[in-house]
Amino acid sequence: MLLQIVKRDFQRNKIITLVLFVFILLSALLMAAASHMIMELSGSLNHLLAQSKAPHYVQMHAGPLDRDTVQRFVSEQPLIADQQTVEMLGIDGSHIFLGPSGQSEENSVMDIGFVRQNPSFDLLLNLDNQVIQVAAGEIAVPIYYMQQHNLKIGDPVRIASGTFEQEFTIAHFVRDVQMNPSIVSSKRFVVNDADFRRLQGNLGEIEYLLEFQLTDLSKLSEFSNAYQASDMPNKGPAIDYSLFKTLNALTDGIIAIVIILVSFLLMLIAVLCLRFTMIATMEEDYREIGVMKAIGIPQQEIKRIYLAKYTVIAALSSLGGYFISLAVMRLFTANISLYLGAAPNSWLKHTVPVLAVCLIFGMVILFCRMILRRLSRISAVEALRSGTVHEKRSGARWLKLDKRKYMKVNTFLGLKDLMARISTFTLLLFVYVICVFIIIVPVNLLNTLQSPGFVAYMGVGQSDIRIDLQQSKDTEQRFERLTAAIDNDPEIKRYSPLITSRFKVLGGDGVWENLNVESGDFSIFPLSYISGAAPGNNNELALSDLNASELDKKVGDTLVLLVGGAEKEMKVSGIYQDITNGGRTAKAQLPHDPNSVLWYVVALDVLPGVSVQAKMDQYAEAFYPAKITHLQSYLSQTLGNTISQLKLVTLLAAGIGLSISILITSLFLKMQLAKDSPQMAIMRSLGFTRQDIRMQYLVRLLLISVTGILFGILASGTIGQSLVGLLGSFMGASRIQLVVNPAAAYLLLPAVLLLVVTVTTLVSSRSRGTSSITKQIVA
Repeated sequence: MLLQIVKRDFQRNKIITLVLFVFILLSALLMAAASHMIMELSGSLNHLLAQSKAPHYVQMHAGPLDRDTVQRFVSEQPLIADQQTVEMLGIDGSHIFLGPSGQSEENSVMDIGFVRQNPSFDLLLNLDNQVIQVAAGEIAVPIYYMQQHNLKIGDPVRIASGTFEQEFTIAHFVRDVQMNPSIVSSKRFVVNDADFRRLQGNLGEIEYLLEFQLTDLSKLSEFSNAYQASDMPNKGPAIDYSLFKTLNALTDGIIAIVIILVSFLLMLIAVLCLRFTMIATMEEDYREIGVMKAIGIPQQEIKRIYLAKYTVIAALSSLGGYFISLAVMRLFTANISLYLGAAPNSWLKHTVPVLAVCLIFGMVILFCRMILRRLSRISAVEALRSGTVHEKRSGARWLKLDKRKYMKVNTFLGLKDLMARISTFTLLLFVYVICVFIIIVPVNLLNTLQSPGFVAYMGVGQSDIRIDLQQSKDTEQRFERLTAAIDNDPEIKRYSPLITSRFKVLGGDGVWENLNVESGDFSIFPLSYISGAAPGNNNELALSDLNASELDKKVGDTLVLLVGGAEKEMKVSGIYQDITNGGRTAKAQLPHDPNSVLWYVVALDVLPGVSVQAKMDQYAEAFYPAKITHLQSYLSQTLGNTISQLKLVTLLAAGIGLSISILITSLFLKMQLAKDSPQMAIMRSLGFTRQDIRMQYLVRLLLISVTGILFGILASGTIGQSLVGLLGSFMGASRIQLVVNPAAAYLLLPAVLLLVVTVTTLVSSRSRGTSSITKQIVA
């Protein structure tokens, strides 16, 4: 019987039923996809961490290594369960040629290291999450390069420097729990032990990874403090287990959060869509409801009839959305599967998406019950007498037709009716605001990530070229020669030498902790500060956002640094954003100790008309193995994967937003046309044409949509800005300022939405315009 009710209703209202079906299906699809993506990300990441036996704490170190010191620390530290020292051979990208094209990695922003497979933990895995073993002449290449250069198993990799040359064959692609994500600017290639020794004897420099696994992961902070307080090697960044998880989950996690945001907004609109649909249906069934009440059918029974119909529609559409999500899931999880591997099957992985779909179904039924309370307001006598709902109108009495001056009649009547029924149009206004929000926020976020100004969130000023010198035995001399050459180069407009050293800072718990401090003149390439300003003297220090939070410091507070063996009180002059080095850095004007220097950097701008690429090539040749980076290339190479996925989400969000505007506009007009049948008949009898009536509806809808667009743009710049800041806080940039493309955000996208509303209004109002005047008046 229920299927017969649904069948008859579908035959009578094919479009409205189909629209509701598609809308609930879309809500279920996105909710299932988002929840599945999160479960896949969580399961795959945990599986990768387990399979690779991820280290709990890693200290990178450049320079000589005292192995006796390391051994003594390990024997005295009860928290250590296992320890290994990994040798990583750093080779400049200009000596590495990947794939059949033979193109070098000279312009790559990545620090490339060659390693052997580790013996006990921090295992490097292949695409099947199996431990990689390579024979002589074989090499395992990071997944990042497979994606960048479309590499395949069997492709060649050539290493060449002067008279030395060695060619490898790609045997595997590497999943590296430490350096997997593209946002991490270091990558590890795996070679055989004999090949490693041969490479080491001809080029490159050794860097050490001191890796630890602990007996109790919950005491990671205690171990970190103990390491930093010791005399252990520390010329390089330190990273830990929690940072591995954050970095590996960051790219796909951001995408998942954006999808969840869109899904949440879609759920909100789904409720409004349901309200429009049910009210429109009850308006059309007004006389039939009166008949059922008149012949004694209980109100609860009438509710059950309507509820049964929407229960069947909601069940079928929710199931359809779930099964479609299974078919398109690869679009959402392809990057997760590639970088992290497929998550092992578990009941939770399959149950959560089902529960998410059940949530959609439950919400539909719940709101159906709430909306069906309107049945109690319908009088059997009034329904049989009039056959239609008499809508209360108020306001707009000051708008009189005879006093209009410059407005056409149809425009005036459309405006007057809108003002008289403003409460009816409020929900439609709210829907348009959400549609604009769904479309514009992802577009603005994508535009922000692609903007050259995004480099400000990397803790560096915006410059044409950045030159990095990693610590080695003669780095200080090479740095001096480099700055002297730049100073005498007439094609350089300005430059800023910066030196990063490791200092000890006194934490709130009284324990001395390590702090990476960059020293130099920060007025040449200024940063954008959340609060405060750059350090103006050697008693001031600026902290990154994450460091300020962890040290519980704000502008004006003081902290104690250990400088030259003596305690020095420093005042916090400013707080800035930084997504590099785990987001934990500081800046000051302090003298550096060559023994504690981690790396040297020179930022520079060339004069107008000078080729940036030519200048990069010149310095790359003159100061090899310096790392020469065009900062815009750095953004595209490290955030390229995130940008690609965000483009997909942006297109999806735009499609959803426009689809919602079409669906809701058509549903709203369906409801209004059902209510306005007598009024339209009277207007037709007075000489108004079908075109006149359609024009009046178009005026109302365009005024509402324009208002909705304006409020949507405002919401995108306020609420959207806050949401993006929340996402950025996970990376150390809590105040990311959205970069808006005015042509797209304020002209193109609103114009497309207005066009959609116009076409939908004209098409939806056409069906009612052809009905019989006599039939409407008599009814």
